[in-house]
Amino acid sequence: MMRPILLLLACKACSSFTSVSRVTVNRPLHIDSQRQHSIPANNSFNKQQSSTSTTHSHSALKATVDQEESVSFDKELSQRFESNNLQQVISYLQSHASSTKSLTSNQLKSIFEAIEVATVQSDENTVNKRSIEDATISSAVEFRALDKVRAEMSQLYQLLREEGKLRVFGAIGRSPPSSLRLPPPSGPIYPTTGSKIITPKLLETVTSMEMMSLTPQPTNFLLYGGAILASLEAVVSLMYGINFNFLVVTTLLLALADQILVSGAVFETALRIVRPEMTTRITKHEAGHFLCAYLLGCPVEGVVLSTWAALQDGRFAGRAGSAVSAGTSYYDIDLSEQIAGLKPLTRDSIDRYSIIVMGGIAAEAMEYGRADGGAGDEEALVRFLRSLNPRSTNAVSAWTPELIRNQARWGATQAVLLMKEYKPCYDALVDALERGGDLGQCIVAIE
Repeated sequence: MMRPILLLLACKACSSFTSVSRVTVNRPLHIDSQRQHSIPANNSFNKQQSSTSTTHSHSALKATVDQEESVSFDKELSQRFESNNLQQVISYLQSHASSTKSLTSNQLKSIFEAIEVATVQSDENTVNKRSIEDATISSAVEFRALDKVRAEMSQLYQLLREEGKLRVFGAIGRSPPSSLRLPPPSGPIYPTTGSKIITPKLLETVTSMEMMSLTPQPTNFLLYGGAILASLEAVVSLMYGINFNFLVVTTLLLALADQILVSGAVFETALRIVRPEMTTRITKHEAGHFLCAYLLGCPVEGVVLSTWAALQDGRFAGRAGSAVSAGTSYYDIDLSEQIAGLKPLTRDSIDRYSIIVMGGIAAEAMEYGRADGGAGDEEALVRFLRSLNPRSTNAVSAWTPELIRNQARWGATQAVLLMKEYKPCYDALVDALERGGDLGQCIVAIE
């Protein structure tokens, strides 16, 4: 079996000045003179007091109006959320640009909650799935370009980015927001640039990690677990006189039923009880996919960290027998359109996919020194690249086994460097996921 290889990348304080007029009044010698001079002085004071009072009144009025507008904006925006219609949310935010710039964290969370609800209810729920388990060819290359809900999701992400609310989203590989008036780069700016030929030695030099750390290794846990279970069944058979073959057959039938009915969720639960660290490892793995997609400007629509959660989520093939054990769902509208034949396939799109797919392996290697999960990720990338051979056009003439291994090394290298550069964002994301945070809480944590 070909061992997939990982890649490297040549990657105001406002000063308030209160003007104090120091008025020196020469005390008159005669009382009439005092009266004569004091009257204009009092009139001047009254005018100043009146002017100050008017200014305060205007400020109070403006504050009241601003507060009323804010309450009205929040109320009307909430009504758009309740409809779960992303286009209504987009139209409202576009027509209230000044208020959009001052969205609160809670309002941002509500926007992404609406995105989660809308994408869960979408009819097109086979888009760009990421799974830490084995991936089929359909999950690797099936992209729906004409998905209305996800196109609206992409537009909403971009709108929030343009208004300065998502500064990390698309920070790598995308043109800067037009509001910044910066010249667009000639191409994606990755942590490392230059040649895309990444040898194992170069990978180790650039990432300061061993090649084997970025190559998923089998743990043989299932083999050892099966041997222990068989031993226990043998003991039970001897102690209670139960036929050993009956116990073995019953165990196999229960395991089969578990896989068919709930996609192995019962076995996964038992496995997590035996290996408590498994939950944390899966969380950090998926955080790698999530952050890479987010940095590369691919809208993330949701993440699940267990089979039970996947079974309840249509975006992750939420039906018995086909749910994943964990996954991150994102959408790359450019690659979707290119796969559908609406646009020429570009190398930039292939590179983005490669980095995102290898992001989970890179995250595990960084956190634990080696990657246990991720064999399915590598296989998904291999199948994806092989499927492109008939349509690679100017991206790559043909994806040979050596080029595929090189692309895997390149993607892994870039993913490692991205997460090192954005380590605070990664740590915040992991913390949000461990606390059970939803999409909005995860994105607010990153930002």
